Amino acid sequence: MPKILLLRASDELSSRLMPQLASAGYEVLAPPSADVHSVLQHSPDLILLQTDVATLDCCGLIAQLKGNEALAPVKIVLLAQGGALERSRALDLGADDVLSIPFESAELLARIRAELREKAPDDRLRSEIRDAKRKEQEAEAALAAIVSEKGSGKKRWWALWAVIVLSVLGAMIALRNAQVSSKSNAKLALQVEKLHSEVLSERQLLERVQKTREAGGQELTDAVNKQLAALRSDSSDLRNKMSSSSGATLADLDNRLKETDTRIGKLESESRIAQQIVRDYSDSVCLIYAVVGFYEKKSGAPLRFAGADENGDPLLDASGNPLVTTEGNGRSVHEHVFGTGFLVDSAGHILTNHHVLEPWWHSDDLIPVPGDTFEATVLSLHAYFPGSDVALPVHVEGFSEDVDLGLASVSLAKNHPRPVPMDKQIDKQTITASGSAIVLMGYPTAIEAILARIDESTLKEITQASAHDTEDLVQELARRKLIRPLATQGHLGQVAADRLVYDAQTTHGGSGGPVFSSDGKVIGVNFAMLNGFSGSNFAVPISYAVKMLEAPKTVKAAVTAPK
Repeated sequence: MPKILLLRASDELSSRLMPQLASAGYEVLAPPSADVHSVLQHSPDLILLQTDVATLDCCGLIAQLKGNEALAPVKIVLLAQGGALERSRALDLGADDVLSIPFESAELLARIRAELREKAPDDRLRSEIRDAKRKEQEAEAALAAIVSEKGSGKKRWWALWAVIVLSVLGAMIALRNAQVSSKSNAKLALQVEKLHSEVLSERQLLERVQKTREAGGQELTDAVNKQLAALRSDSSDLRNKMSSSSGATLADLDNRLKETDTRIGKLESESRIAQQIVRDYSDSVCLIYAVVGFYEKKSGAPLRFAGADENGDPLLDASGNPLVTTEGNGRSVHEHVFGTGFLVDSAGHILTNHHVLEPWWHSDDLIPVPGDTFEATVLSLHAYFPGSDVALPVHVEGFSEDVDLGLASVSLAKNHPRPVPMDKQIDKQTITASGSAIVLMGYPTAIEAILARIDESTLKEITQASAHDTEDLVQELARRKLIRPLATQGHLGQVAADRLVYDAQTTHGGSGGPVFSSDGKVIGVNFAMLNGFSGSNFAVPISYAVKMLEAPKTVKAAVTAPK
């Protein structure tokens, strides 16, 4: 019998749904607390969660549920007030489905059946994996019993030989996968996509740009204008319906019209404030570009590509992996990493994330070489500010001991951008309430998003001038003064002592970007997103940065970029 949890439901809704769901053949529970611990305790197949999308009161809970490995398969259906705009926003928060209140019970039951049908194949797969593991353990136990059986010498010796053969094969596989020879014909299964394609053909670059365009990355005004257009269309429809309605229907339509017009006014006001923030401080938000190299720990030799084909691309093995070596004079293997930073004072200090300045920090999987054999090192680290064609060398000052926060510095020109204001008095009590508007600036998808905003003819000129090299490409963008951040609007969902949760969209490259409140002050530093949906991105509260700036720099960087 499928189990359903009813969370945060009003007494009226709960008293209505509990008997209906039970009569439909479901086990229904309505625990008093709506948290991860409670959900883990009951292990449901589906959650019905009543929420107010306007205030994002469910954002934190959904983020925790979807981020928990054991609960990620659980389907979440939101029950929320509102129309199409609210339903689309609820889906962006990470819900599997959403139903507007009021709703018909028959529709709710049909939605539940559809979600459970979609979940069933995954459940069967997980069950088969568990069975396979159980059988593997039983086989190992049986093998151990045979080996220990003193009365059957022949079986014992066969088992021992099987163990020896399996051990030798396992050792050979481990040796092949983990060892990197120092000879010139050495091979390492580098993951090409994690090298951010150091060399791209013009065709490949244009394809990546087109994918970025299709994926979105809208300007702040474009996204807001679409929301306003939808709301104005709803308002017009409601007015038309009112002209031919009367009585209770007319009163209901009038209330909905007032709510819609209120949302339009609020969105217009938030949009004006956001655009002013962008005008004032977008020039203060820089693109941070790091080039990472890899050195063999034992010999100190750099990792290189073993050779190149006639197009200048690395030679590949039969599996499509680049051939690499620690000998010869081939081109060095580099990883190109992008992030965001912002200027906080006239002395040239920049705030960003620790993992932007040291890309391997808490992210070993992002470095495509064995950590026990090679050491990653930042070879160059530069900041590019909008409107400037100068690559400023970045010097790492230190890191926070508590959160993903890094402090760096650059040498500023006299006409440098204005530092962004920080709310130095901010704390959990004074921070803007959940549901309040915020603006996030940064460089999501890095140079790909920048290129996606350029017309086709200019794009081809840039790719040809850069000779398809990432470093040359960034410098060409700076020379043409095309580097500028993207800004997205959103709302705070959850405020905690060590993080802010909000729904302003971003992705890789946006790490380290400033989160502005509606009064134009920075309240957080973006540091992470929850993969799979755009409803939960996270920021370090700015209070941690204020402490770093005011305290002596006791936590020094382990690796600094060469001058």
